Amino acid sequence: MDIGFPELTDSFLEGQDIFYVQFNDVYFYVEDTDQEHLYFNILKRLFNNVTFDKIFPLNGKENLKNHARNNVGNKDRIYIADIDFEEILGTKEEIENVFYLNKYSIENHLVDQAGLFELVREKSPKLKDSDIANLFDLNTSLRQCKAILTELTCTFIVIQKHSLGKEYFGLNPPRDIDFGISPAVTRNNFIPTYLSETEQLLKDQDGRYTLKSKQKDIRKHFHSLANFMKNVPGKYLLKVLKYQLEKAGLISQMSLESFTYKLSKDGDLIHLNY
Repeated sequence: MDIGFPELTDSFLEGQDIFYVQFNDVYFYVEDTDQEHLYFNILKRLFNNVTFDKIFPLNGKENLKNHARNNVGNKDRIYIADIDFEEILGTKEEIENVFYLNKYSIENHLVDQAGLFELVREKSPKLKDSDIANLFDLNTSLRQCKAILTELTCTFIVIQKHSLGKEYFGLNPPRDIDFGISPAVTRNNFIPTYLSETEQLLKDQDGRYTLKSKQKDIRKHFHSLANFMKNVPGKYLLKVLKYQLEKAGLISQMSLESFTYKLSKDGDLIHLNY
């Protein structure tokens, strides 16, 4: 109980699948409790010949891995995990029934032109793909903010690698990024202050450390646009795209959660066939 409201405990989440024996041929398990319906949309579209009425979030990657270890060899239980920064940091753990996304998170797979164009057509149904493409170019948009999001993401990896205990930056695109210049530049002092605070935490560990030197080897994972899109946290990409589409008047204003959920229903999932 949290201030009078019941919460789903880890033990409940671990055992809830027993209530769905007659409804599920296969049990899909994911990390995040707040992503359950989004994943359900995606998996239903990918596996439309498989019967399942519910998927099961386990409230975190460690819970998911522990549950998977307890069910190794059980072929009707499938665990889907974000890769996060595990490949870059060399911490990826191979468990035979855990299937890793090949991008940072499921949100990265939703950065898809077909899905974005369908969202635009919700507001303006008569627009053709060519009309929308003239108003909004996805690759140009991504390249425009690549420098800023690369620096932030490399900083997050440094924070994790050196166990600095600092929370990831809460990006607010209209506050933090000036899109009037290409490539985009930072606006206000929130991002520079965050970088300075991180560097100070590094220096507290060892006075010889600098943030740029620690980022240097990590940046090779972001050289191409494809690698950038693979390794940057997907929520940051979706935040930027949502803001740009709203600013251009192409979609109605909505929460990031609504934006993400709509993309899970309308996006092209061919790149998830693996």
